[in-house]
Amino acid sequence: MIPHITVQLYTVRDLAKQDYAGTLRAIAETGFGHVEPAGYPGTTAKEALKLFQELGLKAPSAHTGLPVGDNKNAIIEEALMLGHKYLITGCPPKFQEHYTSLDNVKAMAELYCEAAANLKPHGLQVGYHNHDWDLAVVEGRRAYQVFLDNTPETVLYEADVFWVARAGLDPATFIREIGPRGKVLHFKDGIVSNQATFKEAETESGKIMVSDAIPFRVAGSGQVPLLAAAKAALHAEYIAVELDSFDGDILQAVKDSYRYLTTHQIAQGKK
Repeated sequence: MIPHITVQLYTVRDLAKQDYAGTLRAIAETGFGHVEPAGYPGTTAKEALKLFQELGLKAPSAHTGLPVGDNKNAIIEEALMLGHKYLITGCPPKFQEHYTSLDNVKAMAELYCEAAANLKPHGLQVGYHNHDWDLAVVEGRRAYQVFLDNTPETVLYEADVFWVARAGLDPATFIREIGPRGKVLHFKDGIVSNQATFKEAETESGKIMVSDAIPFRVAGSGQVPLLAAAKAALHAEYIAVELDSFDGDILQAVKDSYRYLTTHQIAQGKK
């Protein structure tokens, strides 16, 4: 079955902050039946749920905090309210600090095992979204492989194919390697060879990597081999449009990405 298309709403964060309802309405009119929230700029989770229901949108996956410690119950309750199945971290709790040694990678993996145990009684799964720095070699090993080795397959891995390619790895091979963990994938495109450097920045929804350069492109117009990656995505249920930034009309870029992914049957939407 062709995966459903979704959109990571971080893509339209600036528009959403100004007009959340109008932005989501435009996304629904494009043909999206699914969205992946990353916080609720300009609104609240409860108000967003009402809007999702009105527009016929579902949010099977979301970027959330890791459901461990004092915040776990609040994260779980919000997920259940919104109908999420897969709770995915945009970045790990200590960000790049987890990748200074293999012991730190293993300690991080333990947190995801704890999160998986917390979610299991509720029928939810935790997942990890990668960038390029967490695919680097640490003490002679690819750090992500250490993470995979130290977590069960029920801990998902939301492969972002742009960052995979930027790390010098082949997206199709990577997707095959994560196997059943790849239920949700980010089919982000861009100029992989761009020499832009990314630096850490703090936002309302947590730490992110930002750059003055904008390497991201409409799906199908960059250097990421999306068609080959799609052939490897045998376990994907949802494939997401995402652009971290864009030089132009971001909503039009989302619409054009939707058109490319659905026209090439990489994912299916409502139109």
